[in-house]
Amino acid sequence: MPVLTAELLRRTQNASFSHPRVKTGSRLSLLKHFNFVQKTSFSFACLLLLSLFFSCRNAPVPPQVVTVGSLQLQQQSGTDCDRPDTSRTNCARLDLSWPTIEQGSDALKKSVNLWATRYLSSILAPSPDATTPAAAGVEAAAKLFFDEHRKFAEESGGSIMAGGWVAESGYRVLLNDGRYLTLEITGYTYQGGAHGSPTAAVATFDALTGIKLTWDHLVTNKTALKTLAEKKFRETRTDLFSPTDGIESFEFDATMPFELAQNYGLVEDGIYFHYLVYEVGPYAIGSTQMIIPYEELGTLAKLRAQTPPPGTGGGMVPDFYEVDGDSIVIPTFEIEVSNSPKVNQTLRSRKETVIVSAMFNGEPLSAQDRDEIGMMPVLDHNIELTGNNRIARFEGLKFSRKQFGKLADKDINLLINVFSGRKSSQDNLLDCGFMEMKASGFGNKRFVLGCKLIGESGAGTTGYPQACYALLPAGYTGGTRGALLVGCDERGNLEFAGRPIKDYEALKAAIRPVLLNMIRAGEKDLPGIETQGCMSGNGGAIRDMYEDLIAELKGKTSDTSNAAAKPASAKTSIPSVTLKKNGEVLLNGKKVVLENLRKELQNVLLAKPVIPEKIPLKTVGQTGMGMRSEVNTSIAEAIKGAKWIRKKTAFEALNNSVGKKLRTATKLAPGTYKTSADFAYISARPLLADGGAIPYSLTDYAMEHKAAYFTDNAIGLLQYKNGKWSVLAYSIGVSKAPVEVWVKKYKAPRALFGK
Repeated sequence: MPVLTAELLRRTQNASFSHPRVKTGSRLSLLKHFNFVQKTSFSFACLLLLSLFFSCRNAPVPPQVVTVGSLQLQQQSGTDCDRPDTSRTNCARLDLSWPTIEQGSDALKKSVNLWATRYLSSILAPSPDATTPAAAGVEAAAKLFFDEHRKFAEESGGSIMAGGWVAESGYRVLLNDGRYLTLEITGYTYQGGAHGSPTAAVATFDALTGIKLTWDHLVTNKTALKTLAEKKFRETRTDLFSPTDGIESFEFDATMPFELAQNYGLVEDGIYFHYLVYEVGPYAIGSTQMIIPYEELGTLAKLRAQTPPPGTGGGMVPDFYEVDGDSIVIPTFEIEVSNSPKVNQTLRSRKETVIVSAMFNGEPLSAQDRDEIGMMPVLDHNIELTGNNRIARFEGLKFSRKQFGKLADKDINLLINVFSGRKSSQDNLLDCGFMEMKASGFGNKRFVLGCKLIGESGAGTTGYPQACYALLPAGYTGGTRGALLVGCDERGNLEFAGRPIKDYEALKAAIRPVLLNMIRAGEKDLPGIETQGCMSGNGGAIRDMYEDLIAELKGKTSDTSNAAAKPASAKTSIPSVTLKKNGEVLLNGKKVVLENLRKELQNVLLAKPVIPEKIPLKTVGQTGMGMRSEVNTSIAEAIKGAKWIRKKTAFEALNNSVGKKLRTATKLAPGTYKTSADFAYISARPLLADGGAIPYSLTDYAMEHKAAYFTDNAIGLLQYKNGKWSVLAYSIGVSKAPVEVWVKKYKAPRALFGK
């Protein structure tokens, strides 16, 4: 358009004009005439430019590709943050997650960042007037949060409150249709008082310009919308206005009038409202979320969400789903039915089948989509197993993008039930385990559910699967089972087959019957084991435990050829120091000058696997008190010196392993050092050789360093043999030792770990 306008002006100004009143040679008249023509030409060009501009404005704006990512901040500060929540009295903790635009216009990136930062700064501020400017960033607001906690702790003598201070947030993408982006951040803070403060922020942004839309952008008449919204609110919260439990009904009044929500936005089906506590009622009524559909809004709606382009749907599609046109593909999984012998016999004799029923549902955005249990049905699918087939593979199941857009939580729920096919009886014959799990948890896995006959004695069934395996591809001929899967959450807690696991011993107890059943069934090749979400320390400890368990079940020791696995003798020979009446000093029967006793005894002690706490002085004949005192002093100094060297070399040995793993020169800050028999346990913080912090983002621990369970610490188990320390096992990023594994695998004394 600028090129066209410039050419139009050039041609107009260079045209020849003939006017009867303009005399040739009249320069002034010619100039006036030219100015008139120039102004007329310029005005015409401006009109043309404006018409082109507005015609472009009215043309449809192409959909924008917008990708939403996540930012996180997890920090804590205090004296007892390592204790359970219920016993903390001096701990401030942040666990924040908020959206960021990874792909999109610069204007949108800037607008979303400012909006999210303002919200987080407000919930972290100790008071409204202490809010950190958004330009300062979330980190600055976090510093204010922790500074206020420390100040309060000092004023209260160190004990603040049970549970400590906390601030948490998470977010959801409610709409991403290429033209509009609607985001919701929900948060919770507790900094004392009768209860915590749940908060939220909802906003819709123009995907191209980044403008945050207001009610004036969305609707034609706010007064009419308010009337419609109150009607919808009353329908959504019938529990308040028509209670059935005998309590007094709620009603809006001058103190608590109904207003339009402060947090709102476009979603695929209409306009979403999120009322916070205290916004239109007392704290006790809680928050309220509702949607007014476009059909009910009618002409009130100025804007509508567009049909989502492929891959975006009514919100960001999580990675564990696939998108197929207008459908969301549910992750593939398998259910293996493990029957008791009586079940198999009964099924064969009655020619009975087994039904594996999968029911999927989710939490809806609108109360209108809730069923009798408060959820929105998504899909039901049954698979009938016949003959000897005991594996149901759920693959290629889909639900519509429209349903997806109605979900508040995009991670749908799965409920698995197993029962007989009722071919031989109208009644169910089977008592089977069941399974409840999120889509993010069941994808690409096989779960084993146990079944027995109703009324059959013996081991019962539970609400958890018996085992979980990595899913093999369909038609795979290399074997019938994948590896056993063990998971770790972001805090390092263990999980197996959907079941939370307390520790490594509990994990072993859960896996043992699975392997025993395979061995009893004659399976020669037992499955391997894989970990998901586990740090290298946890992962290594789990694999060690599994190897020991397999060896134990097969009647073997874990590794009798490994000297580290041999139990160390609690006894150690103590050097002999003798003082004769003539003043001679003997070390292990050999004469030694008193001045050299400390050094020579220290060398003898360093060759021992265990340094004794004391060495008794033997005397021959009548010896002087002063002489005995000098010898005992040398003995004590030799023991102290040997222990100091032993500790120093232990730290050096572990530091050497840690430095190699981190691929940089390191040193260990002074930390925990415990010994028992010829073993040592060290827990210390790794530092760069110059004393700086380890840049974990540049190491193999870059991903793990972002997790909440990662600790800037290293632990190691060492054994002293052949005159030097040997590092048996170590982990980086953890602060607690896998005691049961180290005791079992290396025969380390429990006393080493304070247990």
